[in-house]
Order: sequence, then C-alpha cells, then structure tokens
Amino acid sequence: MIDKESHVPIYLQIERILTEQIESGVLHPGDSIPSETLLAEQYQVSRMTARKAVDYLVRQGVVERQRGRGTFICQPMQELKIALPLDQHLTSSEVAISLNSPISNKLLHLEKVAAPEHVVEELGLEPGSSVWFMKRLRLVGDIPFVFESTYMLAEPMFGDLQEHHLNGSKYRYLVDKGQKVGGSKKRIRAELPAEEVRMHLGLKRDEPVLCAHSIARLESGMPFEVSDVYYNQEHYTFTLEATR
Repeated sequence: MIDKESHVPIYLQIERILTEQIESGVLHPGDSIPSETLLAEQYQVSRMTARKAVDYLVRQGVVERQRGRGTFICQPMQELKIALPLDQHLTSSEVAISLNSPISNKLLHLEKVAAPEHVVEELGLEPGSSVWFMKRLRLVGDIPFVFESTYMLAEPMFGDLQEHHLNGSKYRYLVDKGQKVGGSKKRIRAELPAEEVRMHLGLKRDEPVLCAHSIARLESGMPFEVSDVYYNQEHYTFTLEATR
C-alpha cells in the first residue's frame, strides 16, 4: 500500500513494492512489469512519479526497457567476486590478471581545483595549491564494481594529465612520466552511500558500501593522491595476511 503521508517519497514506495514482488517470486526474470500508465492508475499517482520508480529499478539493473515491448525483469547477473588483499596496493591491471577478465575505466569528471583543506594536509601542499579532481567508475565487463573520487597532484609533475589517460591506465601514465607507485595507506569503513555512488554502482536502496580513504605515495615516498574509493560489497571480499 502507498502511504501518501509518509516521509518516504512515493516513487520509492512503488519501487519497494515491485522489488518485494520480484524477491518473493511473484514476478520472475523475463516477466514484464505493469506499464507506467497502469502503475499510475493503480497507485493513484502521476505518470511522472510512476516513471521515477521504474527509472530507479532500471538504474539498479533490476529491469530493462525494451522499445515497443515494455519493461521486463532482468536475468540475475553473473556472480562476480573479487578478492582484494588489504596489505597490497594493486593496480586495475593486476586485479584483472587475478580475475582473468579485462577491467575498463570510465572517467565521469575531471577538473583542476584549489586543494581542499584536508587534501592540503594529507599531501603536504601549500594552501591554495591546484590539484586534479576526478571521478571514475571501474567495470568488469558491464558490471560496475568501484567508484572513486580522487584528488591528485597537478603542476609541476602531472600538469599534462588528460582524459584519455584516465579512461585508460592512470598508472601507465605515471610510469611514462618516470614515476612508480610505492604504496598506500588506507582507512576502510562501511557507510550508506550518497545517491551518486549508489546510482553508478547499481546499488539497491539502503544497501551499504565499503569505502576506503586512501593516501597513495610514489616510490620516493611523496604522497601524490588522496582518494575515496567505494567498493560494491556484493562483488568484493577483502583478505589480510597476518603473522605473529
């Protein structure tokens, strides 16, 4: 039932009803869901509200629109599990080798900005220094598994960074500049992600995400980037080798 007095948006209430029908087996992969017009009539809401509910399910990969046919429940995605050692700093290429699957990077945003206060402190910069600010999505095939938000040194070392470097391998760019990554320090926490992270990782509503706040350094010991890396916990396990 829809509660129009609830603080939960109506489109999310409709999304939850449809999700529960799928999870309980009332609806199955390959089944169609009611059209937006029928949903609007059924729940006495506007067609725009019904469309927002369906859009939310589409972004999560739960349903897909088929032109001229309707909207259908997707087949379950192939399970993807990535074992990530916490005591190592692995590049995307090294993770891809362990999976025997290619990893692609999708640049979402890139601009040069004045370093925020926490970045000035963590990278040891002068106040007012310029840094690169970027957002990237990493995918295995069509499956998004990492969203990262990063501040990286700009001038003089990396002032010529361009979009194609980030859609490819950022660490290949570093090597071409005569630099190598020496390691990183990470602080990991679980949190409910912001809407932007949830949308890009295809997470369900109220699904937690693992976030690693990372300070990476070059072989020289110089810190060069600060990142918040969000891992889709559905596809990740973390390992740590401990000794006595």
